[in-house]
Amino acid sequence: MAVLFADRPPEELGEFTGFLMSYLGRRSAAQFASLLAPHGLHPRDFGVLVVIGKRPGMTQQQLAEVSSIDRSSMVALLDELEARGLAERRPHPEDRRKRSIYLTSKGAATVEDLRLEARRSGEAFFGRLSAEERATLHRLLRKLAALD
Repeated sequence: MAVLFADRPPEELGEFTGFLMSYLGRRSAAQFASLLAPHGLHPRDFGVLVVIGKRPGMTQQQLAEVSSIDRSSMVALLDELEARGLAERRPHPEDRRKRSIYLTSKGAATVEDLRLEARRSGEAFFGRLSAEERATLHRLLRKLAALD
């Protein structure tokens, strides 16, 4: 069932920062999920693929930890990404019991295409803000997320 969002929430709720963040977060998440659906991917898949691309060679355990995905779910997710030819497990160079995770060339190309689509989608979503306002919002969100 598709979640529908009005262009704006009820004015009466506009004074609550938490509500506005929740509303916009759900709306943005639904839009992003719609962007990935034609590719047969979920936002969680996109996140994992981006992390693998930025940190090639991570172990499954490390990937599960940084992605906040439980290990059993990570195994199933990686099985699916491998079956689709987007990622691969290789023997770990220092510990034969572990597997290192890498993007395939198809996975790297897919991530690059999706990153471009995600940027365009984000620009449309935040189109009411100037470039300076978007940069400020991004900086503040990173600060709230303890990334800066």
